[in-house]
Amino acid sequence: MSKKINFIIFSGLFIFLVLLTLGGLISYFKKNLTLKETKEQKELMEQTSKEQLFEKIKFTTEDGVEIVGDYYENKDSKYAGILIHMMPADKSSFKDLASKLKSAGYTLLAIDLRGHGESINSTKGLLDYKRFTDQEHQSSIYDIKSASSFLESKGFPIEKQFLIGASIGANLSLQFLSMNPKIKAAILLSPGLNYRGIKIEDFLKKELGDKLLVIVTKGDAQSYPSVNKIKEIAPSSTILEYQGDSHGTDILKQFPEIYDKIIFFLKEKLL
Repeated sequence: MSKKINFIIFSGLFIFLVLLTLGGLISYFKKNLTLKETKEQKELMEQTSKEQLFEKIKFTTEDGVEIVGDYYENKDSKYAGILIHMMPADKSSFKDLASKLKSAGYTLLAIDLRGHGESINSTKGLLDYKRFTDQEHQSSIYDIKSASSFLESKGFPIEKQFLIGASIGANLSLQFLSMNPKIKAAILLSPGLNYRGIKIEDFLKKELGDKLLVIVTKGDAQSYPSVNKIKEIAPSSTILEYQGDSHGTDILKQFPEIYDKIIFFLKEKLL
């Protein structure tokens, strides 16, 4: 009789332990499944957020080049900026700056200049900046002109636009500013005396100085010599000089505090 009782007790204890173990395993897998689902949901939300950060747009220049751009729309913005990349970069080099400026209340349009990135189609065939003559590089001014027209179609007239350019994009920005003095601000990252025949002295004017923020590094032999020319012709320009030899948008990576300086400059000028 005692053996039977012991067997029953042992069996009950065994079943209890099995159920306890199963319960623990179920709880463990359920917890990990929940964590996995939460992680996947978070990653999906982050990916969706990135995808919604900008809209890919296309337009055609007056000389038949299809320009592709990333349009960072802020529906509450009063001003919109055109972002013009350096060579051989593309519009993605401005992604961090564009997202910060969008959060600061602006709408941005970052374009691939002709022959760069996705802007390779034209009525004359495929384009490759590596094969461009200086004259073909200079024709990129049409890309900025068309970008400006696109912003106008979105409710941002020329006086509600600003420019940010890097390297050759800085020189092109200055050129477009000189052609459109109603623009209130232009930020030039590593402008040069002469990029592919686009010379800053051809477009610098004394009255433009108040609209310019120039950012350079002292060790950048390609860009730094332009500082003296800018100080000479447009002495009221705001010039930020940094150590090192970073060029164009790479300066932003080395000195992230510049983001706030850019935002402050725009708030001061876009009144």
